[in-house]
This record gives sequence, structure tokens and C-alpha cells, in this order.
Amino acid sequence: MSWFSLRDEDRALENELTASDRLRAAILGTIFLIAFVVVGLLSTQAFRLAGGPLGFLARFPFVLGLTGLVTLGAYEWLYRFITGRLVARGLKVPLPPRLFSATLEVSFPTFLTFLLASVTPADQALNLPTVFLYFPFLAMATLRLDPWIVLYTGFLAGIEYATLAWVLLEPGTSVAPAAFAPYVSKAVMLAATGVVLTFVTQQIRSRIVNLLQTKEQQARMASIFGQHVSPAVMEKLLTQKAGLESEVRHVTVMFLDIRNFTTFSESRSPDEVVTYLNRLFAFMVDEVNSHGGIVNKFLGDGFMAVFGAPLEDGQSELNALGAALAISDRLKEALAAGLEPTRIGIGLHSGPAVTGNVGSQQRQEYTLIGDVVNLASRIESQTKATGAEILVSKDVWDAARIHGSLSEGQSIGPVRVKGREAAVELFRIR
Repeated sequence: MSWFSLRDEDRALENELTASDRLRAAILGTIFLIAFVVVGLLSTQAFRLAGGPLGFLARFPFVLGLTGLVTLGAYEWLYRFITGRLVARGLKVPLPPRLFSATLEVSFPTFLTFLLASVTPADQALNLPTVFLYFPFLAMATLRLDPWIVLYTGFLAGIEYATLAWVLLEPGTSVAPAAFAPYVSKAVMLAATGVVLTFVTQQIRSRIVNLLQTKEQQARMASIFGQHVSPAVMEKLLTQKAGLESEVRHVTVMFLDIRNFTTFSESRSPDEVVTYLNRLFAFMVDEVNSHGGIVNKFLGDGFMAVFGAPLEDGQSELNALGAALAISDRLKEALAAGLEPTRIGIGLHSGPAVTGNVGSQQRQEYTLIGDVVNLASRIESQTKATGAEILVSKDVWDAARIHGSLSEGQSIGPVRVKGREAAVELFRIR
């Protein structure tokens, strides 16, 4: 028997399975111990049954019965304790102990029937209501949430009952073979019940796995996007399960830069610089979020934001442009309220990009890869040379014009940008 460590991705599932299995053990352990007390009391009054319809119980081997009950009750609670300790230490309970436990439980009705056959005719013992105890044990096996063990339990119950009938009745001698058929039918019914419960267990397990996968997906999305999007966008992400897989999307990328930030920082303490940045980024990020975008990266004296991913609404250009204009307006309000003299440059470009997660299992980041990112950065750089506050590419300009959302702006003609051979037509919005 070997104990082995769980992988992180299996730990949540194993915890759920073991919790259900430990609940089963607690229920059966309690039932066995209560039965021990009841049977113990009955044994003290067994002599009163002599001569009545249940007179055979006066000869019942109560010592063996009580020993079986207390042993099984103690075993179930010990099993519950050990499995709990193993999972707490990040270990998985291997298959052999589970099979052994299932074997003990489903063998109890067989054991009880065998004891009854010692004080009553075998054919009566095989038809007493105690035989129906197999079915509760089969039902309780579903709490293991392991379809293979449930199937094993069902077939074992059928085999044990048929074998017990064969041994007790000795077909071919004292009992005609045809009279053995009803017991075979019961054995087949026990096995068939195991098959049905196996299907039920598989369905329950599948739903638990799906639920855990959904929760894990939501947790991953929350850890990746939680600090970068508005609560409304996060709610949509969790509902639509979008954004983690790598895929090509049409996006609009915004680069924002704070002008002369190095000069500003030279004459300020680190605390003053952080306070200044936080004051700026507070309303800037708020506008990005409110226009359906996410701030993908902070770049010291600026940031990169993306619109159209991880959620796409077909209006990434309009949303990005609306956010840029709103940031410009909010900056003017902040300057009027006493903010340090500040100038910014914003560059927008739209196009296809590969979006998705990069990184390791311990640290992942949602990112964009594509020429649209590089060109948006180059456009923002051109705001310094042109003195513009907001520059956009022709793709953004055309999309905004089509929707009639631009009331200002002018072309500054084709401009050569770093890293590109062909000139790029840019439009100055402000």
C-alpha cells in the first residue's frame, strides 16, 4: 500500500470526495454502534422470546453478532479519522483501503444472514427482511463518489448472496436446482442495483467536478483580472467564462504617458511621487473601467489599456476613444482643482491581437501580442513630436466616424514611426 501526494489541481476534488466518504463512514459508524446497543439489550431479553414466533432468536449467537457490530462501528470511525488526517496532510487515500472498507460493509448482511441460518432453516434465513440490508449499504456506497467502488460493491453483494445460498441450500442434494433460481434472481437484482447506482454516482461526481472546475476558473479569472477591471466587467467575465484561453480578437489598445515625469520626480520625495501618481491613476483607471476596458499594464509614468478583450462588444474603438476624451476632461478638472501642472499623451490603435494568459502555474498575466500593441505605443510616442494630447490611427478614426461619434479632430497626414517602413496616417483628436 502506498500513499502519494496530491497535485494541486486534484486537491479540491479529493477534498470533496473524501468529505463525502467520511460522512458515509460517520453515518454507518453511528448506525453500527446504535445497533450494538439495541442488539445488546435484545440479547438480555432473548429468553422471553422462547416459544413465540421469534423463538429462534433465543438461540441466536448474540456474542458473534455483537462482536461484528462493535468491530464495524469502531472500524468506520477509525477509517473516518485516518482519511481526514491524510487529506489534511495533502495525501490521497489509495484504492486498497477503500475496497477493503466496501468489502467489510457489504459483507455484514451476508454475515448476519449466515448467523440467522444457524438458528432457523436456511431457506427462511435467506428470505428474512434482514436480506434487504444489502440495499442500504449499496445506497450508502454512492457517498464514496467513486463509480468503480459502487459497481464493485453491487457485484460483490450479488456474488456473496448467491454464494451463501449455494452453501446453505446445497443444490442438488437437499434442495432441487430449480428451487435455487429465486436466490439467483435476487443476486442478479443486487448486482443490477449496483449498476444503476454506479450511473447515479458517475452523474453526481461529474457535476461536482464541473462545479469545482467552474470555481477554479472563476478564481483564476478573479486573480488575473480582479485588480484591473470594474466590478461590472468582472461579473460578466465570471458569467461568460471568457478571456483565459488564447484567441485572436479585434481590440483597441491605448497607451497613456505622463509628460516630463522624470523631471517632476527629481524634485519630489518618493511619497510625493506615489501620491501624485495615485491621484492621476484614480480617475484615469476609473474612466477606462467605465468604458469597458481594462488596464493591462502600469508602465511607471503611464499605462497600457485594452478595449474589446477579454469581453468583446464590437465597439472597442468607440469605447477607447470615449475613455481617452473622458480622461482628458477629468485631467482639466483636476488641474483646475489644484493638481500639479500635468500634460499627458494618449495613443490609440485597433486591430487583431492574440489575447490570453502567459506565465507559470504560480504566476500568470493576461496579455496581448500583436502589431496593434506595438503601433499603439508608437502612436503615443508621436504625441510628443506633434504636441497632441490624443492621437489615433486611421482605423480608430474611421470606426468613430462611421458611428458619428467624432465632432472634433483632424488628420496630421502620414507619419513615419519607429520600426515601420510604411508611413501611418494619424489623426489628432486634441
